[in-house]
Amino acid sequence: MSKQISLIIPTYGRYGEVEKLLKTLTEQNCGKDDFEVIIVDQNDKIDLAPVTSKYTDKLNLVHCKISVKGIANAKNKGLELSTAPIVTFPDDDCTYYPDTITSALSFLKAHPEVDVAYGRLYDRETKQNIMRDWPKGDKPVTIFNFHYTYSAVTAFIRKNDIRFDTDFGVGSSYGIGEELDYLLQTFKLKLNSYYTPAIDIWHPQLNPDVMNPEKVYYYAKGYGAICKKHLSPVMFLTFLMSNFFQILQMIKALFLFNTPLAKKRWLALKGRVVGFYSFK
Repeated sequence: MSKQISLIIPTYGRYGEVEKLLKTLTEQNCGKDDFEVIIVDQNDKIDLAPVTSKYTDKLNLVHCKISVKGIANAKNKGLELSTAPIVTFPDDDCTYYPDTITSALSFLKAHPEVDVAYGRLYDRETKQNIMRDWPKGDKPVTIFNFHYTYSAVTAFIRKNDIRFDTDFGVGSSYGIGEELDYLLQTFKLKLNSYYTPAIDIWHPQLNPDVMNPEKVYYYAKGYGAICKKHLSPVMFLTFLMSNFFQILQMIKALFLFNTPLAKKRWLALKGRVVGFYSFK
């Protein structure tokens, strides 16, 4: 039976998290042969072989070591190795629920017009949204609403010719951005992207409240650079609104005497501006 989906997992600097993810993949309620797992390993200090060797009989697992750092490069390598018509890119610190893969496949099967399906980051144990307040119903993902309808971790993509820009993402000069750049490329190619709450994935909370200041700055820098790369009236307005939001959050934090959070919001604003004006 041919594989229906490739899970491409770029990883660097994590061990226990990778094992947890692989364990949840063995618990999927679909068949083992429905999917393949491609670990693109950029580690130069951690040896993942003891972990991956545990799962070679339980999963269709490819463990690929590469020397070039950068998440965008790793994702592109995974695309080269992929043999399935649908691809997804789990973070190496996320975990899947038993029905994550079947939910994605079912949605794409029921909606052949959809090129990219985005799910939500959700904690089923606490019944809480992760990262943002996700919409409760299906929605098309557009240039006007992508801020609250997409997460790269939850993207299930029918294969296409788009590749990730290696100037962006962890390991590059810009801390993030390769996934947003990918999404904006799909808009330019008029691919059909949809959000659905039917697909759930767990991920550690990720926002300025819990991120360290350095990460806040570099993530913001990547966002600003992406806004510049895809500059249009809509993206420039989006950039301005994002900056205004950070200013409001900074004022709120100061009003609550939360100086560390106010500093992070300042760094989020500064990073956006620096990224926008430094990108050529």
